[in-house]
Amino acid sequence: MSRRGLCVALLLSLLCAILFAGARPGECSLYRSEDPERLLYTIHIPLEVRAYVQVIFPDGSAKDMGRLLAIPTTSRHPGFTASKYGLGGQVIASASNAHHIQISVEDGAGRTMSIIPAVTVVGASGFDTSFVVDGVGGSGLWGEYSPPVGSPVYIVNQIGIPVLFSSAYLFQYATALQVRVYRPERELEYIEIENEVMGKAWYRDADGEDHQFALVVKPVSGTGRFQGTFYQGLGMVRANHPGVICVSTCDKAMLGGFQIIPLSHTYNTEMQRMRDMNQYLILRGIDFEDLTGQEPFFRGYMRPGDIDSEGRSGTVICKIDGEWQEMPNVYGLTEDGLADIEAFRIYLQE
Repeated sequence: MSRRGLCVALLLSLLCAILFAGARPGECSLYRSEDPERLLYTIHIPLEVRAYVQVIFPDGSAKDMGRLLAIPTTSRHPGFTASKYGLGGQVIASASNAHHIQISVEDGAGRTMSIIPAVTVVGASGFDTSFVVDGVGGSGLWGEYSPPVGSPVYIVNQIGIPVLFSSAYLFQYATALQVRVYRPERELEYIEIENEVMGKAWYRDADGEDHQFALVVKPVSGTGRFQGTFYQGLGMVRANHPGVICVSTCDKAMLGGFQIIPLSHTYNTEMQRMRDMNQYLILRGIDFEDLTGQEPFFRGYMRPGDIDSEGRSGTVICKIDGEWQEMPNVYGLTEDGLADIEAFRIYLQE
């Protein structure tokens, strides 16, 4: 780095330190008040090829997630359609085969970087815009330790100060990237959706009370060959972003699943065709309020299921003939593979 560049980096770091002196870690986040008491873990990615990516817990203990094999050389703009929701410096998509970071929104589109396992195929990212970590999808960093949508993202600059990653310019001064994962302010047990026109969608909180938040505009009856389901197991959340939740309906190494999307997201030109496709369940707010990017379904609570864990978080069951049971194993493109399902339940806790 040139002497001028180093001076600029130091000035930016000092400015951030002055502005947020005395503040709790993360109070500069535009998205949430980061309460240290709710911190579950931090994903730490040192910008050094072959260094270990770690999950660091509040007590200082750490767990290795695999070595970093490649560092992004650029960012992606425009990012995928729903990457435009938000303000920057956050996880904008969490999936079994990739996590996407929204750096900023420019000209109505998101600028992104991604965190992907070495063995993967991801349409919304590329190796030049990705942190590539030694591993496979569906577990670990892309399972149990997946960061929910909305998790704040920081770069650690050259004097060790974490700065909200809300500008691509900051990356040139970074020594590490950090994603902080917090326990939600409200504890929710699961989300349930009746798979019929005007069916109810609600969540159950930790006190056992149900809260309706949406209605079904169009139920789902079929399955599609969604690429990322190849890396996820049967009856597990595959991906979540502000405009979708994708569920795998087949075993790992097969393609099959369905998606749940908010009605307002189908207003985008490239998404309109989904209104007439049997592979999509469409939700709207009770009073037609916009659900895109809103908790609890499209932000904050969902994460991919972990195929190597016995926990329930990120798993999906269904109701057929009035009985709750495991998801049927359906792969490939079908129009009626899920036609018998009366309701879905998605678990948010272990």
